[in-house]
Amino acid sequence: MRASYDPRPLSGGRKVREVDLHLRQGQAGAEALERQLARFRGELNSAIRAGEKQIVFIHGSGTGRLRQEIRAVIGAEYPSCSWHDAPFARYGFNGATIVTIRK
Repeated sequence: MRASYDPRPLSGGRKVREVDLHLRQGQAGAEALERQLARFRGELNSAIRAGEKQIVFIHGSGTGRLRQEIRAVIGAEYPSCSWHDAPFARYGFNGATIVTIRK
């Protein structure tokens, strides 16, 4: 899992933090989803504290479980945030979620 700033602006000319939640080879296991969700929460909390407007979480398409869990957590724990699918051309079909942070 890694975080980066993509030099290409996603919207409004701002650089947007991208967090890749893919696991490294051999990291799968019973705690894998919990590790990914902990990383998601940590990065989103950091973005909120830093005053960022958007953050992109790259989760891949796979079974969709991580994507569903991320969106459920946003709905339950982050009332100041909303989500939508990231652009297909850039992240693939259901490959990433953009979180918009409102103040």
